[in-house]
Amino acid sequence: MKGFLTAAALSLAVTDVSAHYIFQQLTVAGTKYPVNQYIRKNTNYNYPVTDLTSNDLRCNVGADGSTTETVTVKAGDSFTFTSDTAVYHQGPVSIYMSKAPGKASDYDGSGGWFKIKDWGPTFSGGSASWTLSDTYSATIPTCIPSGDYLLRIQSLGIHNPWPAGIPQFYIACAQITVTNGGSGNPGPTALIPGAFKETDPGYTANIYTNFNSYTVPGPAVFSCNGGGSNPSPSSSSSPAPAQSSTTSKAATPTTTTTKAPTTTTLVTSTKAATTSSAPSGGCTVAKWGQCGGQGWTGCTTCASGSTCNKTNDYYSQCV
Repeated sequence: MKGFLTAAALSLAVTDVSAHYIFQQLTVAGTKYPVNQYIRKNTNYNYPVTDLTSNDLRCNVGADGSTTETVTVKAGDSFTFTSDTAVYHQGPVSIYMSKAPGKASDYDGSGGWFKIKDWGPTFSGGSASWTLSDTYSATIPTCIPSGDYLLRIQSLGIHNPWPAGIPQFYIACAQITVTNGGSGNPGPTALIPGAFKETDPGYTANIYTNFNSYTVPGPAVFSCNGGGSNPSPSSSSSPAPAQSSTTSKAATPTTTTTKAPTTTTLVTSTKAATTSSAPSGGCTVAKWGQCGGQGWTGCTTCASGSTCNKTNDYYSQCV
């Protein structure tokens, strides 16, 4: 987002701030740090970035490194990003890294970025399922050189199908110093902006109509064991967080939730869109779940304590 928010846009941000999410806490080797400690604090509340040409795609709007501390992380250590509200927009989640030429606090992210993990969809029985959570964990590659890095998480919401809608990027960057590193040459790398284009099938995908394959946008996932490859069209390139839910084979999207951490598997019908109608049986949609939109054939009644709010012609959500 460039420039400043207009009064109307700012008003919208304030009144609808609960309708989105932001990654604001970092856990390293089992230690969970306070909100925005080691994570660059953004200035656009929990709203997404949608401009593919903006430098805000790197670490979010107003994310200033000069006021952010840097945490030491050993190569091979695990880490976790935690969001204020569980991710609920369908789409992939990815983790990127970019090595700073000096201090992470001075780095603007204009160098190359390499990807270390993806969470993409799985397809089964005519449906696609996304694992949506409030925590995403990965491991610092053991072979990357020691030094300062930006550690970036990205949730790409593709619930607003392009071109009628605009996909949304939810982004945060942590500042880390990697120690005990190796001599690997991580790649492939990509510049941000530049890594994502309007022609990318993972950006333009319509999850509501004939959705039976998907490739996560961006470079291939790097691995110390000989590089990486883009996830296959039928699965993500790395396992999703553990869960006890079972993917439904029915054409109607359903939502199931597990405990600690909060994880939701959202199943999207891959059949052609039809006229919206409420199913029989008195079913309800849990808070943050989809409750309407063009082609929606699932439940339209929200669970007690939430109401169905229209985001656009394609998507309504229980809030």
